[in-house]
Amino acid sequence: MIDDIITLIMKGIKGVSSSKEKPKASLSEKEIEYNNILKEINEIPKSKLNKCLKSAEKIAVKAGKYSLKYFGCPKSISKKGKTDLFTEVDLKNEKIIREYLLKYYPTFGFYGEESSASDNSEEKKFTWIVDPIDGTSNFVHGYPFYCVSIGLAYKGIPILGVVYAPLTNTVYKAHIKSKAYKNDKVIRVSSSNKLAESMIITGFYYDASVDDDFLHDRMVDFANMVKRTLALRRDGSAALDICMVAEGAADGFFEYGLSPWDICAGTVILKRAGGMVSNINMKEYNIFSKKQYIASNKKIHKEMIKVLE
Repeated sequence: MIDDIITLIMKGIKGVSSSKEKPKASLSEKEIEYNNILKEINEIPKSKLNKCLKSAEKIAVKAGKYSLKYFGCPKSISKKGKTDLFTEVDLKNEKIIREYLLKYYPTFGFYGEESSASDNSEEKKFTWIVDPIDGTSNFVHGYPFYCVSIGLAYKGIPILGVVYAPLTNTVYKAHIKSKAYKNDKVIRVSSSNKLAESMIITGFYYDASVDDDFLHDRMVDFANMVKRTLALRRDGSAALDICMVAEGAADGFFEYGLSPWDICAGTVILKRAGGMVSNINMKEYNIFSKKQYIASNKKIHKEMIKVLE
């Protein structure tokens, strides 16, 4: 039974904490609540999900195309930390996305990287989770790897995702009752079944630049994975990295410290492409946990876990 009961737990969004595993014959209240949420998700009409997916794609493309005008040359650059950058384009993009989605889905909550949660989000079952520019450092420097990521969660569980890469005009999308698509073509994860023959992607959370212990642990993970894989890459956009695994261009991805807007959309796309996402204990991943996020084509998942333990 799943230990990590996934619900929104950030500002303005209610949370449900994890509970210890109980015997199958005696489910805990948290487990019962989680199973009830899954039943509610299963009852969401596919037509509603299709509509939401179409809306998310439309505004992701609009925001992404706006960002292209400033690729490599934003007017202003600010810092939220030593290395965590944001620009006026991040803010403008999030404003564009937020106003559009809340206009057409006024009963939904909104949780964005730059603006946090919308008012009364704790009362919302559906919440848009948005990164207006995932890969801002790449965007600022003109490094061609960034995207717009729009996810939709139901009581904290990802149910829909759109990731748009403006530079290649590429849309990745899926919801829990659809297949996964890249520009309307169905995508599937790779068939690689040996970690030694696999290409893996990773990233380094911002804490790595200011926390020596955190950096040390991440370097150990990095070195161990280098030793046991065909290749290891670091491109700087978790949402796109996960989509690379979904389409089979890479075989796995891992990173510690990711935020919900980094992974909500990509998680759905990867799963619908036949992939797998888990925490280090092979349990369902809580997108608000900031723990080790491990994604793969399923076949190499256990090997990745062993390397990262």
